[in-house]
Amino acid sequence: MAEFSDRPMKPPPTADQFYGFFPARYTTAYLESYIDNHTYAGRTIRDRILFNSSVDSIIRDSQSSDTPKSARWTITYNTHHKLRTSKVIDATGMTSQPHIPNLPGSSDFQGRTLHHKSFGQEQSLLLEDASVQNICIIGGAKSAADVAYACAKAPAGRKIHWVIREDGNGPSAFFAAPAMSARYANSNEGFYNRFLASFLPNKFGRQWGWLKWLLQGTVFGRWWVKRLWDGFDKGLRGFLDYQREEGKDMGFANLEYDTPIFWQNDSSGVSNHPDFLSTIAKNVHIYRQNISHLSKDSITLEPRSGGPPQDEKPLTIPMDVLVYCTGWSAKTTLFPPREASELGLSVPLEDASPQTQAHWQKLEKAADPVILSRFPALKHPPAYRKIEPRETPFRLYKAMVPPADDTHSIVFLGRMVVGNNFCTAEAQALWAVAYLEGHMRDLPTRAQMEEEVAETVAWDRRRYLNKGELGSWFYFDVVDYADALFEQLGLSSHRQKGLIGNLLEPCFAADLESMVDEYKRKHRT
Repeated sequence: MAEFSDRPMKPPPTADQFYGFFPARYTTAYLESYIDNHTYAGRTIRDRILFNSSVDSIIRDSQSSDTPKSARWTITYNTHHKLRTSKVIDATGMTSQPHIPNLPGSSDFQGRTLHHKSFGQEQSLLLEDASVQNICIIGGAKSAADVAYACAKAPAGRKIHWVIREDGNGPSAFFAAPAMSARYANSNEGFYNRFLASFLPNKFGRQWGWLKWLLQGTVFGRWWVKRLWDGFDKGLRGFLDYQREEGKDMGFANLEYDTPIFWQNDSSGVSNHPDFLSTIAKNVHIYRQNISHLSKDSITLEPRSGGPPQDEKPLTIPMDVLVYCTGWSAKTTLFPPREASELGLSVPLEDASPQTQAHWQKLEKAADPVILSRFPALKHPPAYRKIEPRETPFRLYKAMVPPADDTHSIVFLGRMVVGNNFCTAEAQALWAVAYLEGHMRDLPTRAQMEEEVAETVAWDRRRYLNKGELGSWFYFDVVDYADALFEQLGLSSHRQKGLIGNLLEPCFAADLESMVDEYKRKHRT
């Protein structure tokens, strides 16, 4: 599943695989080969990339008598270079800008700090440094677990501390790597198929509308879906065995996720090594406490609310290295705040236009009962710690284009969080080309687009709780989202496995290998 349809990935050596999961270096090598082996008009993709450069701003041109009709945007890069263009594809996605929290005393800390974005590059030097004896990792998602695992696998002697704040969304759940059925090679394959997608209350796609209606729109169907998810959640907690003996003295029980896995409020990942859980349980000290402050060579945690007597006092932990596994900032630096808001991007609440906010809030308020009527199961979320958003949600049609863009001149790719980025990248790329080339004849009006966007935001908030506040969390919904894009394009060559195969078989990259040719035939390009 970690490949594009037009260039199969050579499988990594068996010794480096665990149920089809493998180290990231093989994906890096695949992407390097991909850009070298795709040539258009005599130039490879690599030839077309301007490396070691950064974009400073993207400004919409005001159309005047001296402005070429083809020029709608001015891009400034590397401080003083400018490029004028009629079309822009912003593919900076959701993982370009590290989020570094402003911790009290951070300027006093004299050790090393890094974000998990650069951990892979610095890992060897960091873990081979004999002076590094205490490593502290903060964050609760899979990236923090991966860093903790890598540090724990390094030569023994140092102490690894993992801090997950008490007032956040909580730690991730870690799916087992094997699938629950012999039909599938791993849990990813077992999840990304249209049958399992029917058990998800999402608003994408219509091909399996009857099955979705049965499972989401009837009392019996919702009972069945809840029973399946409750059983899955119970089985997952049993597999993770948070009370295991080997982790009792290390705080392994602090890794138990807070809300049922169906809601994804805690995020998730895969236990992608045979010793993943046991290595962390035996070698990593895990804390579920808020951070009080940093000092010269330590981090101090606040007492845990309602915790045992030993947690009633602040806890100070020595620290040589601090690794921020704290995710990414959704804020764009390429567009002025008001422009970003008008383009449907997420901006800090204080930068949003009051008129624009009022307009969207009215639409989203009207959309909420529509979503609850369509998916009654979302009326009853579990108890969870509500975190008030500090940014506006993304408000992009199909998670890609601003409803206000009547020029078809800009597209945003990857402004969403999903479980498989390769599949959505291909689907979005083809849809974006059709949009920019004007090959989509049945696009809705701006008002209709805004209504759909408002429904998506309202659905995301109900479906994924805190994670859905940005309107961009579609983690479990890869299959239905991609199908919806292809359906709007009038393409169907990805469904060639027959009725049962299309329903039960995993959705592989190879399923999309004829999509470009089908698109070209349809539009005679």
